[in-house]
Amino acid sequence: MRRIDAALPQTLRGLGISRRTRQAQALWLWPQLLGKDLANEARAEKLAGGTLWVSTTSTALAHQLHLEAGQLLERLNAMIGAPVVREIRFRQGGGPR
Repeated sequence: MRRIDAALPQTLRGLGISRRTRQAQALWLWPQLLGKDLANEARAEKLAGGTLWVSTTSTALAHQLHLEAGQLLERLNAMIGAPVVREIRFRQGGGPR
């Protein structure tokens, strides 16, 4: 008989739940990555095909975050524990929360 802690990861992978959980983590961890105040101005909307879409309150903020995208990407994937996010795209269009 296998132990549950040995069987569970393989079962979750087989069901595709591990991947979806990691994708959800990208959205959930975004505010922690940026900090509460900045996360109110730059909201992670969705993760599709490895691209994290972030809506910002201004084009200036979208541009600034774009310049820092490489560092944000590395830190976010480190927080998730897997290379889930391959690209971050910023677009102006969201008001503050």
